[in-house]
Amino acid sequence: MKLKKMDNKKNAQQGTANCQLPTVNYYKATRDGNLQIFFFAILLLVATTSLSATEVASSVVTCAPDFSWQQAGKVEHLAALGGKPVLLVITPSPKTWAFHYQLWELRGMYEKLAAQGMIACVAFTKQEGRIGSNIPFIPVLDGLAVGKAYGVESDFAVAVIGADGNLDCLSRRPLSGQRIHDLINASYTTQARLRRP
Repeated sequence: MKLKKMDNKKNAQQGTANCQLPTVNYYKATRDGNLQIFFFAILLLVATTSLSATEVASSVVTCAPDFSWQQAGKVEHLAALGGKPVLLVITPSPKTWAFHYQLWELRGMYEKLAAQGMIACVAFTKQEGRIGSNIPFIPVLDGLAVGKAYGVESDFAVAVIGADGNLDCLSRRPLSGQRIHDLINASYTTQARLRRP
């Protein structure tokens, strides 16, 4: 098949002669476009409304299960620490690898966490013992019952409890000091305190 060579003038004339533009009803296109925008706006409104309902439902707080410890001869409860964030480490014993790793992670950030008023507690589910750290941990009473209340019976877990008593995080792995710091800063009470009127 041989192609004929045409000069540019002839090619341009034939191109416009053979080119037929489709007829468009601009009123209908505009109406359909507006209709699509209208339906999209309705869809967006419904999605936003259902998202707001979801946010309200998801903002229902998860109160941290209560635990207690002995201080100066009397038993204190979690509610006594109202207004302070709490870090609760649940571990079978102070000899576990995960507990040692959590202590190592806290080592560099503890001063910042303590400046935020964080209280560190530990619940031993199997065997109590000496904690080899300069971080002051409060040993809770009946560690096994506390572990069960948090859904941890034999494994390791870390719970971050906000100043409002909400369970902000429950992790089965050691958390970095920075992550704990971020969780405390992201809690509702901290954010409400930082907001300007």
